Amino acid sequence: MLPIRRILFPTDFSEHAQYAWSYALTFAQEFGAEVHLLHVVAPPPRLTEAYAVNFDPEKMVKDLTAEANAAMDQQVEAAKGRELIFHREVRVGMDFREIIEYATKHEMDLIVMATHGRTGLAHALLGSVAEKVVRKAPCPVLTVKHPSMRVGTP
Repeated sequence: MLPIRRILFPTDFSEHAQYAWSYALTFAQEFGAEVHLLHVVAPPPRLTEAYAVNFDPEKMVKDLTAEANAAMDQQVEAAKGRELIFHREVRVGMDFREIIEYATKHEMDLIVMATHGRTGLAHALLGSVAEKVVRKAPCPVLTVKHPSMRVGTP
């Protein structure tokens, strides 16, 4: 088996991501790997109407970035007893592109991420970040399905 030294954990802080977090931590402990937490903030809308109502896109990004950093600090603090090395970053952009770019730049060995399991119209309209990452990532990707998404055997 190839060595796993760096694990990327992209998170949106959802219940699904929290469940996948346990997998990322377990793999990191088993392989003695560093864990890189990444959150991507969507760029603010470029609507003139938004500016007309005193919308401040820079403040919005700054606030969302601060919230994400605080949430990642809590995740790392809760995992402190595992004696792992953590790296945290918040980026602004298109989620799947930022994940792939980060994984490439930092030479990740594995990406562990949640899948939300959207189907039908929601999947067609929103797409699947996990699916795009799986198709374009420079390394293996482990997608973790939350227990609430599991269906009975056929």
